[in-house]
Amino acid sequence: MEILLQKVKEQGVNEEQRQKVYAYASKASQDMIDEVCPALYRVCLNSEKGALKNELGRVIFHLAKNERLNTRIGLEKLLDACLIVNPAEMFKILATSGQDAKKLGEQIKAVF
Repeated sequence: MEILLQKVKEQGVNEEQRQKVYAYASKASQDMIDEVCPALYRVCLNSEKGALKNELGRVIFHLAKNERLNTRIGLEKLLDACLIVNPAEMFKILATSGQDAKKLGEQIKAVF
């Protein structure tokens, strides 16, 4: 796990990896989305980095403002942001959530 986190931190997320994460997230159930999105949003809000002062941050803010974070697109963007700001906490949230979230976490790990 440490090696994976170090790799994500050093290399970031390329477009091919992002598309795979989005593809896995698009298959998520609404129950799982409702469970993990608020926690992932808190991880993004608690970021001490200015890493989300970009288009991704604006998209997340817009989704939150319009109460659309608990959607598949919201999940995709939150996963992308969490991979940037705190991948360890993201994997922890997914691992401690329901079976679907655990499976999603494993699929995302396999991407890296």
